[in-house]
Amino acid sequence: MMSNARRNRLAPRVAFLAALVGLSACSGGAMLGQLPEKAGGLPENAPQRPAETMPYPNVYEPRPTRTAKPLTDEEQKKLESELSNLRDSQNKRANPPPAPPPKAVSKAKEGTKEGTKQAAKPPA
Repeated sequence: MMSNARRNRLAPRVAFLAALVGLSACSGGAMLGQLPEKAGGLPENAPQRPAETMPYPNVYEPRPTRTAKPLTDEEQKKLESELSNLRDSQNKRANPPPAPPPKAVSKAKEGTKEGTKQAAKPPA
């Protein structure tokens, strides 16, 4: 059975190793760009990083007013019908309707054919 004293000596070492692994994982991103390609770095023909980082967009800035007016109900219905017609025509071109099934021979004709075949055979 393990005593509490031994557990207390092991806990700081485990915490130190966990912190060391966590910090080394954070610093690895900057190093990947400097490693050779065979070791997991960027290839030679990769584009260079920009000299200046792009600024974040101002989310509190009001949006510009729209210059285009919204569609009227008639215009919207017209566009919807045009789009549905175009979609239907493209579906017909992409997936033509299946060919009609072959004509089935009626049972009455089959019976006469079989009967003639049996009658044509000489008795054994």
